[in-house]
Amino acid sequence: MGRRAFSFFTGGKDSTAAHLMARKEGIDPDLLVTIRPLNRESYMFHSVNLWVTTIQAAVLRRRQIFYTVSGRREEEVGELRPLIERLHEAGYEVATVGGLLSNYQRRRFERLLGEYGIELFSPFWGVEQEEILHSYIGLGIRFMLTSVSAHGLGEEHLGWVIKSLEDVERLVEIANRYGFNPTGEGGEYESLVLYAEGFSHALHPTRVLRYWDGYTGYLEILGVRLVKSLVERRGQEVVSRG
Repeated sequence: MGRRAFSFFTGGKDSTAAHLMARKEGIDPDLLVTIRPLNRESYMFHSVNLWVTTIQAAVLRRRQIFYTVSGRREEEVGELRPLIERLHEAGYEVATVGGLLSNYQRRRFERLLGEYGIELFSPFWGVEQEEILHSYIGLGIRFMLTSVSAHGLGEEHLGWVIKSLEDVERLVEIANRYGFNPTGEGGEYESLVLYAEGFSHALHPTRVLRYWDGYTGYLEILGVRLVKSLVERRGQEVVSRG
């Protein structure tokens, strides 16, 4: 019997990819753990559209729990301790995390998990950025840009679905031209996975609020329906807010 594992899961491309890679390597996490920060500016955790993860968990056929932290820097990771202790007592030995480059995040996760002997599985850590995006496409991951905050990414890129190697090449070209990280690891953009290997259905946002301040913006997903594939997408109501 393999070691019991759980996945820190935000619904974005990186945490989804880490979960899928663990399954490919026979670790097979049976639980998705979604951290809900009270502070939208959390250094560690996503805060927008987390309700959509309940739908992703359903199409992945995985159990899910939510856990709330303050979102205050240097406090929010320590606030996970009661959760990690309970998971350790339940027999969990491995945790998947979608981090790619941030030493700030990795060190804090490693230190906390290490207190309980839980191994950190972060398969894309330190991999070349374009290679990571190619790997995501290989895993069937199709993700939507739900926030943009880098020069070179404008309002027109909100809602852009990266679904092919051609999309990856276009994203990398823009990133190289304007000097930002193509994986968004520096906060240049955030993502929401609409489909990936293991999803029984694809997600299609049906009602979206678009917030744009002239320089940065994000999408608030208000409605989602399930379709058999992304090809079946029909009709999306977009409401813009300044």
